[in-house]
Amino acid sequence: MKIQKTNNLSFQKRLAAKSAVLQNGTPKKVYIYELDKPDDSICLYKAYYDKNWQDNNYLNDIIYDFEDSYVRNINDKYFVMEDEDKKVLCISVLSTSNKRQNTLDYIETAPRLSCYNEDSRPMKYIGETMVAFLAKLTQQQEKNLYVCSIRQKAPTINFYRHCGFKEINRSNAYMTNSGFCDLINLNETNTGSKIEIIA
Repeated sequence: MKIQKTNNLSFQKRLAAKSAVLQNGTPKKVYIYELDKPDDSICLYKAYYDKNWQDNNYLNDIIYDFEDSYVRNINDKYFVMEDEDKKVLCISVLSTSNKRQNTLDYIETAPRLSCYNEDSRPMKYIGETMVAFLAKLTQQQEKNLYVCSIRQKAPTINFYRHCGFKEINRSNAYMTNSGFCDLINLNETNTGSKIEIIA
């Protein structure tokens, strides 16, 4: 009897993009994955137990929303950014249900690597790279990008201004499709790398 060779099934998270951040002034490869299966929650728990994620703001909410089928919307996209050592650097949740805009529900960089730890963080442009990726994704869909519930602290507000968002009011911001190229080009200049979206 002849046995047909088959490929092993992969139950891993789906690679969505490749890019880079800066580590001590040198580009460092990063990979952005979409979490699209229940078992992918292991990625979120990996961050939860990582010392770089101590004192996080949104991780518990993100895990809860991801795991609760009654809360999670089918059009919500969960993304994690990892370095080559599989360390989770950043997490975001993008709602894509609206036909005219995508909404960034959550974005969080590991606190020890974020702009809140400016003096001792070894990496830069993690959050900017994630937002530039989301902008590129949104640009492909010919939508605008909206951010709700911005944390009212100077580093967070300055981050969104740096990325080119326009403020609607004290807690919301938006970027139209015409502003995406500026952010994507800024990120390429800062990191020395293009964002490669994986089809």
